[in-house]
Amino acid sequence: MSPEPDGEPPLYRYRFGNVEFDETRFELVVGGLTVELEQKPLQVLGELLRHVGEVVTRQELLERVWAGRPTVDNVLPNAVTKLRKALGPAQAERIVTLPRLGYRLNGPVERIASGRRLASRLQLAGAQAVPHRPDWVLERQLNPSRASEVWLARHARTREPRVFKFAGDGERLAMLKREATLYRVLLESLGERDDLARILDWNFEAPPFFLECEYGGDSLPAWAEAGHLAAQDRAGRLALFLAIARAVAAAHGVGVLHKDIKPANVLVAPRGDGSWRVRLTDFGSGRLLNPERLAELGITRLGLTLTQALDADTSGTPLYLAPELIAGQPPTVRSDVYALGLLLYQLLAGDLRRPIAPGWEAAIGEPLLVVTIAAATDGDPERRLPTASALIEQIATLDGRRADAAQARAREARLQAAEAGLARSRARRPWIAAATAALVLGLGATWWQYRAADAARDEALAQAALASETIRFLNEDLLGGGRSRTATIAYDRNPSLRELLDAARGRLDGRFADAPLTEAGIRTTLGRAYRTLGDHATAEQQLRRVTELHRLRLPPADEQRLLGEYDLVTVLVRLSKFDEARARLDEADALAGPRRDSLGELGLRAKLARGAYHFQRLEVAQALQAYTAAEAIQRVVQPDDVPLAAHIRLTIGDASLRLGNPARAEAIAREVLAGDPYSEDNVGLSTLASARRLLGNALRNQGRPAEGIPHLERAVAEQERARGPDDQATIAALSSLGYLHSLVGDVQRRAGIQREVYARAVRRWGEANQYTLVERINLGDAEHEVGRLPVAETHLRAAVEGLIVTSGEGSSLVDAARFSHAGVLVALGRHAQALAVIERIEATRLAGASADARGDGKLAALRGRALLGQGRAAEGRAEVERAIGLLRAEGQGEAELAPLRALVGPGGEG
Repeated sequence: MSPEPDGEPPLYRYRFGNVEFDETRFELVVGGLTVELEQKPLQVLGELLRHVGEVVTRQELLERVWAGRPTVDNVLPNAVTKLRKALGPAQAERIVTLPRLGYRLNGPVERIASGRRLASRLQLAGAQAVPHRPDWVLERQLNPSRASEVWLARHARTREPRVFKFAGDGERLAMLKREATLYRVLLESLGERDDLARILDWNFEAPPFFLECEYGGDSLPAWAEAGHLAAQDRAGRLALFLAIARAVAAAHGVGVLHKDIKPANVLVAPRGDGSWRVRLTDFGSGRLLNPERLAELGITRLGLTLTQALDADTSGTPLYLAPELIAGQPPTVRSDVYALGLLLYQLLAGDLRRPIAPGWEAAIGEPLLVVTIAAATDGDPERRLPTASALIEQIATLDGRRADAAQARAREARLQAAEAGLARSRARRPWIAAATAALVLGLGATWWQYRAADAARDEALAQAALASETIRFLNEDLLGGGRSRTATIAYDRNPSLRELLDAARGRLDGRFADAPLTEAGIRTTLGRAYRTLGDHATAEQQLRRVTELHRLRLPPADEQRLLGEYDLVTVLVRLSKFDEARARLDEADALAGPRRDSLGELGLRAKLARGAYHFQRLEVAQALQAYTAAEAIQRVVQPDDVPLAAHIRLTIGDASLRLGNPARAEAIAREVLAGDPYSEDNVGLSTLASARRLLGNALRNQGRPAEGIPHLERAVAEQERARGPDDQATIAALSSLGYLHSLVGDVQRRAGIQREVYARAVRRWGEANQYTLVERINLGDAEHEVGRLPVAETHLRAAVEGLIVTSGEGSSLVDAARFSHAGVLVALGRHAQALAVIERIEATRLAGASADARGDGKLAALRGRALLGQGRAAEGRAEVERAIGLLRAEGQGEAELAPLRALVGPGGEG
C-alpha cells in the first residue's frame, strides 16, 4: 500500500485467530475480552505484526521499542514472555524465537486500515479550533513532552483559558489514560484540592486524543524566567516548596506516586493577595501502589496494568530520577522524595537547571538545610528520608531547629565555663583528660536538660545552689577520684576511667536527694559510660535506677522518662533479658506514639533501642530497618556525634553482611577505617578495631579469608589493648579470627583459639549467658573439625538446650545450634536423630544466625547427607543436587561445591 499524501503511514487493526490488536487505540483483545498489558510488550507485538512472516532482529526491537537503551537485563525476553502469556497458549505459538537472532510472528494475519498517525507536531497550530471541541481555540503551545503536546486554548466567546494535553496515537494514549485514572483516584480519595491541577474531561475515542484541564498558571520554569523566583527571599522559596511537597505527600497518602516531579510539572499562579498558588500536574508517568484501590473506588483501570504499580521503569526526567530507578529498581515513595530534594536545592539555589554536584553545599549555606537536602537526596534509598512528610517536617520545623541549635551553642558556652572550674583536677589527671571530657559533656548536657525540667518548679536561687553542688560532685567525686577534703583514702597512682566511675558511683547515693531528676541525669551518663566500657551489668543498675527516679517525678509519656526506658532496653538485651526488654520497648513505643518516628532525640533513641533488640535476637532484617532509620535521624539531630555515627554505621554493615551483602559491609568498614571523621581521637581504638573485624568478616564472605586474617589479628590486639582480654568485643574478634583459620585449612589452630574464646566467655558471663552459648556452638564446630566428635556433640547439645532457655524456641540461634548439632550427629552415624533435628530448623532463621546468608543451601546439603547415610539414595541424591543449585545461586564457587558433587557422583548437577 502506498503512503498517505503527507508521507505518514496508516494505522491498522490486526486480526489473527481469536486475537485483535488496534494500533489506533493501542488495545489488545483476546477471545473478545480486552487484555490489560504494559506498553512495551504491545509495542513489540506491533513491530512483529508490521513484519509478519519476517525475522525482526533483537537489535531492531531494542532500537524501535527501547530507543536502544534497555533499562534492565533480559528486558526483551521478558516482554515477549508477557506477550505470549497474554495471547494464550494457542496464539503464543505464532511467536517463534530464533536463538541469538530475534523473533518472527507467523501468519496468516488480516489487517484493516483504522486511522492515520499524525505528523510529529500533531498538525496543530495557533488560532485553530481544538479537535473535537469547536468552541475552543488553540492559542499557543506550552510545553511539548516525550509523549504529548500541551496547548493553551481559550473559549471562543468567553475567553476562559483551558489547557489541552494531546497525544497523537494509541501508543501514547495509555499515558493520558493513566493520568486520568490517577486523577480520579486522587479526586475520590482527597476531594477537590487547590494544589492539584484539575482534569475536567477527556477524549479517548479518536485521535488526536487529549485531556482537557483547568488552567493552573505558568510552569515553574516560566514563572522563574519572568523574575519571580529571584524576587523571593529564602522564606518565600521554602513556602513555595512546602506547597509542592504537601501535594506530593497527599498523593502518597492515597497510594499514588508521581514519578516525574520536576519544575515543568509545577504550575504557579497569583492568588490576588500578593502570594502565589502552586499546583502539581502531570501524573502521566505515575504509579498506583495499591491497584486494588481502583476497585474500591469503582474506577475503571484506564492505562494501568496490574503489574505497573511495582514494575521497574525509568520513565521520568533523567536529572530527577533517583539512582535506584536508573539501576532498574521499582519506583517507591523514596524515589519521589529524591526528586523533591533536588527541587528544594534548585529553588534555594535560584537555578532550576542546576544538578547536585560536588560542592553544592556552598549554594545553600545554612547547615540545617544542607543536612535536610543531603538526607532527601541520599543515593542509597535505605538512608534517604523515608517520606515526603518527613521532608516537610524538617522544613516546617526549621525555626524551632534553629532555636535548638542556638540553645545548644549557649549550652556549650555554659559547659565551657563549668570546665574552667575543673581545670585543676584535669591537670592532676592529664592522661585521662580526653576520656573524662567526654563524660563531663554528657553530664553537662543531661544536667541542663533536667535543670530545664525543674525550672518551672524551683526558684533561681535553688538552681544556683544545685549547679554549685553538681560542679562540686564532678570536681571531687569524679575527677578527684573520689577524694573530698575530708577523705582519708587517696590514690597513689593515676586511676583508670573505670576506677573514677566506680568512685563517683559509690558516692552518688543520697547526694542529690532533693533533686532526683538531677541524680537521674548523672546516673544516665554513668550508665551510658559503663555501657560503652562493656560493663552491661553495672550499666543496668544505673539505668534501672534512672527509670525508678523518672517514675517518681515524671508523667508516663514525658520525653525524658521515655529516653530512660529506651536506654535501659539497650542494656537489657545485652544481658539476654529479652522478655523484659520487649515489654519495656513496646510500652515506651506505645506512650511515645508518633514521636517514636520523629526527627528528634526521642525518635533516634527509639530506633536505636528497637534495632538493638532485633539485632541481639538475630532478627537482622528488622534490625537493619531500625538502624537505617536511626542513621537518617542521627544525621539531622546529632550530626556531630561521630562515635554514635560510627556505631550505627558499623551495625548497618554487620547486618548487611548477615543478609548476604558482604560488598556493602566491606565498603562500610573501609569507610570507617579511612580516617576523618572516624579517627581514633574521635571514635576510640575499640571502634576502629570493630571496623577491622567487620572488614575481615566481609572479606571472608567474599571467599578471601586469607586476606581477612591480618585484619582480624590486628582487631584482636587493638581490642585487648583498648578493652582487655575478656571484653565482649575482644572475644568476638578472637572468635572470628579462629573461624578464618579454619577456612584456610588450619583447623587445629582454630580449635585452640576457640577453646580460649569459650574460656574467656565463661569468665565474663558465666555458662548460661547467650553470648557464652553462642561461643559454645563455635567450640562444638571447632571440635567437630578436628575429629573430637563426642566432645563436639556434648557442647552442641548443651548449646541447644541453653539457648532455648535464654533466647526462646523460635530464635535463630537455636536453629544455628541445631544445625551444627545435626552435622555432628551425621558424622557419628546417627542419621535418624540428625533428620529429626533438621526438621525443626527453619532456613531463613538459620541464614540470619550467621553472616553467610546461605540457609536454604546449607540445610539442603545437610539433609541430603543424612538421607544418603540412612540408605535413602534417591531422596538423598535429589536433595544434594538441589543444594548444589541453591549454593551456586547463593554465590558458592565450584571448588566449594566439589565435596557435594562427590556425594552424587559424575553428572551430579543442581
